[in-house]
Amino acid sequence: MRKSPTNKRATLEDVARLAGVGAMTVSRTINDHPYVSEETARRVRSAIRQLDYRPNHAARMLTGQLSRSIGLIVPDLADTFFSVVSHAVQETARESGYLVWLAASNYDPSIEAAQVEQMIHHPVDGILLVPVDSKDKYLKTVTAGTTPIVTIDRPIEIAATDSVGVENRAGARVAVEHLIGHGHKKIACVATNTHLVTIKERILGYEECLRHAKLPISKTLRLAGRDDVMPAMTELFSSRNRPDAIFAANNAAAIWVIEALREMKLEMGKHIALAAFDDVDFFALITPPVTAVRQPAPELGRMSARLLLQRIKGEFVSSSVRTVLPVSLVVRESCGCKKKE
Repeated sequence: MRKSPTNKRATLEDVARLAGVGAMTVSRTINDHPYVSEETARRVRSAIRQLDYRPNHAARMLTGQLSRSIGLIVPDLADTFFSVVSHAVQETARESGYLVWLAASNYDPSIEAAQVEQMIHHPVDGILLVPVDSKDKYLKTVTAGTTPIVTIDRPIEIAATDSVGVENRAGARVAVEHLIGHGHKKIACVATNTHLVTIKERILGYEECLRHAKLPISKTLRLAGRDDVMPAMTELFSSRNRPDAIFAANNAAAIWVIEALREMKLEMGKHIALAAFDDVDFFALITPPVTAVRQPAPELGRMSARLLLQRIKGEFVSSSVRTVLPVSLVVRESCGCKKKE
């Protein structure tokens, strides 16, 4: 197989030179234009095969050769939040005649990078991504390419690209303010995945709220995994700064805290108040049900998909768009509120 000059990826112009035709003729051949003779079309197709030519996004858009498919990469398909987002993305894409290639990175940056690379060379017309690490160096390279990328939930911190997220800091403040409203003065924060910008923002919101109320700020319990929970919780509740309330910064931390409290024979809403960020369905089903900040997961999926499709179709050319959606507090009994009749 003949490669393009300097072993770089072949361009439309490379194909034109090898076939002895103009770039417009190559475009017309790719589009099966009726004004291209069979002999010319044969030479162009031969050149495409020899050079292993693959149109980049801009060229595919100009020649009408978009794949009508997009990629979606999330950390965990078993996570309720990401499954709801994924469903909304697929519905929105389907309505526009697009197929979604779905993949899970399993919270592994190397798996995520390989999946992005495979999708770019598949090729898909654009990628929706929930990055495992928004500072990973590979992200700077892929966002500089021709394939449009929109991030969901977590913006990339080392490059400017489109993103759709929520009011993490404001949502945390609302939850903590509600706990303070119950008269709690020693409110601990428990979190996992604390390297993520979203969790950092929620912790900042927690700290800002306590600072404004002139209440002591406890050191955040940063959990690496389920095995860390019981030792950390046991130490916390045996200390002089034993909390009377807990703010869980994400649903994984909330689930682990609930399990630990049950093992410690501490009843939510009675012995300890709890408010969590990121409402999940079963929070309403356990006893007592859990007060939580609800993210608009379906709208996150729909808006990110619409934004990516706009980029793919070239409907606007601004450098990057960052959309932040509002959240709401769903009040239940774990915080100390009484059950509504």
